[in-house]
Amino acid sequence: MALTNLQLNWLRTFEVVGRHLSFSSAAIELNMSQSAVSQQIKLLEHKLGKSLFQRQTRSIQLTVAGRAYLGVVQEGLKHMEQGMSSIFSSVAQGVLELSVNNTFAQLWLAPRMERFATLYPQVSIRMYGVNWEADAPPSSAELEIRYGGGNWVGMDSLKLLSQELRPYCSLNMANRLRDAGGLLSLPLIDVLGTPNGWSDWLAQYPQGEPEQLQRFYVDSYSIAANMAVENVGVCLLNDELVQGSRLREFLVSPLDQRIDCQASYYLLKKRDKPLSGAAQAFNDWLASELK
Repeated sequence: MALTNLQLNWLRTFEVVGRHLSFSSAAIELNMSQSAVSQQIKLLEHKLGKSLFQRQTRSIQLTVAGRAYLGVVQEGLKHMEQGMSSIFSSVAQGVLELSVNNTFAQLWLAPRMERFATLYPQVSIRMYGVNWEADAPPSSAELEIRYGGGNWVGMDSLKLLSQELRPYCSLNMANRLRDAGGLLSLPLIDVLGTPNGWSDWLAQYPQGEPEQLQRFYVDSYSIAANMAVENVGVCLLNDELVQGSRLREFLVSPLDQRIDCQASYYLLKKRDKPLSGAAQAFNDWLASELK
């Protein structure tokens, strides 16, 4: 069957009607009249020689051919959008909106951004920092870097760092640890809002019963790390946050005993939505940094 005269607007209209199973809802999304939507579907059906919908009194349903054809059309439109984005989204003049967890931005991303700027000198980034996902306002960012368990509805996610935590402190505090007789002689810095912390570490690696255990509670790993640098106490950190940042000059790990955390940092993008040229450039660069 020769289908060379199929019009793109017929296919777009069919995809929207097939997704909503409603001519009126499709008309609203397409900013068309309901009669215009119905007419385009009739023209497509006439061209194909097949009925795509079973029309009932107050509803419509896809026919067997309609269900099969809907998947073909949706996949074709998706590839077309991806191709257009790849060809016509100018990386040279791109602007990326990026929502990023504050700790990841400060300790992992910032030390590496010079390399991105060198590779893509004409890509601009609007970076919005957030702490915890629950506190973040609705985001229009094309890419997000979140802290969490890795499962978000409607999003594709890529884990960026490992989930292991181990103790870190300043060299002065590490010397005090050896002289004072153990970890529990020092203040412990815990991060609120994380699924695992010092209670889990101490349960896995018992240190005895302290006469007095001092604790500090903060709401981000970056604050905990900075307090550790200033000789306040010992915190739990991911190795990659330390080794790739300025922290490696100031913090040491006095104990190589690790626990697994049920959360990590993830790169997120909306599922089935093609990336702009600027977002694709950042995505590719991030992947190269993780190797």
